[in-house]
Amino acid sequence: MSLFAWVTLGVGGLTLVLGLLLLIRGPSWLKRTRPIQLGVVALSGVATYKLVAFFAIAALPVATLGAAHVELLEGAKSVEACAGCHVMWPMVNDLHDPASDSLAARHFKNRYIQGEECYHCHSGYGFNGALSAKLEGYRHLVRYTTGIYQEPIRMRGKFDTASCLNCHEGTRPFEAINSHHVASERLAEGTMSCTNCHGPAHPTRSERTPGDAHYQGLMRDPL
Repeated sequence: MSLFAWVTLGVGGLTLVLGLLLLIRGPSWLKRTRPIQLGVVALSGVATYKLVAFFAIAALPVATLGAAHVELLEGAKSVEACAGCHVMWPMVNDLHDPASDSLAARHFKNRYIQGEECYHCHSGYGFNGALSAKLEGYRHLVRYTTGIYQEPIRMRGKFDTASCLNCHEGTRPFEAINSHHVASERLAEGTMSCTNCHGPAHPTRSERTPGDAHYQGLMRDPL
């Protein structure tokens, strides 16, 4: 388990303990006249009850929710997280298929990216890219859990050529190919995509459509 998972469990458990304490003891603390010692601070019964109530009802639940969200966002970077939705199985199965010639499969079998393959190609670069990818992941989760989608699923927006260039541009293999220099201006402008020459990143939309000959093979559980 990750650090934030332990933090979520710890803070959530403390919230539960304080909530039970409030339920069991109730306002009886209000009747106490003697101060209650909390470390180096002495508080009246009323103040102690209010302090415990504040943490149990407001502060700790907010902290639990925050830690859980961070854990969710960090966990969403893994390929396994993508494979958690069955509509993504074709992409994950293709990624791991050594016989596939898609861009994703070629990157995986040649180990161009060491872990978190989906996230690296779909997040862009910099803070805005990571934030946009995670917000997009929330949108996917909402649509998936509510059933507001159709197969085959479609990518919203354009293929992210900038992410390809951030890794490949300037490297010796990339610069050695003359056509990359010829197309550099169009690639930078976004009027040309890497997939124009290098093929699709994932199985085609027709292959991911129910009823297609490739559909059943792509829809096996990858986990």
